[in-house]
Amino acid sequence: MSEEKQDQKLVIVVLDDREILDDLLMGFVDLGVRGATVLDSQGMGQIIRQDMPIFSGLANLFPQTSGSVTILSVMDHSLVESSFELIDEIVGEIDRPNSAICFSLPVEQFRGIKH
Repeated sequence: MSEEKQDQKLVIVVLDDREILDDLLMGFVDLGVRGATVLDSQGMGQIIRQDMPIFSGLANLFPQTSGSVTILSVMDHSLVESSFELIDEIVGEIDRPNSAICFSLPVEQFRGIKH
């Protein structure tokens, strides 16, 4: 494994507001993030509401949403902090319900697209 690859991180963003997805992705490009995968996703509350009528009484505990997107991006560790700052800037109050969550994980190996 090359020295460059040892400092890679996987940044995961679960974004509830699909309308800001383009702004976030363009911001990533401006920061130098070289790629990301965007997946449609659903939270536990949405699945309970739709697919588990036996738990319908619990549905009120979870906010009703139209689904979310999950962004996966392997990036150099030096881009993680600025990416999180960008997410905070675009999302706004990230601590409020139904906004977003983000976290990073170390990447032990990476194969595929060259970074």
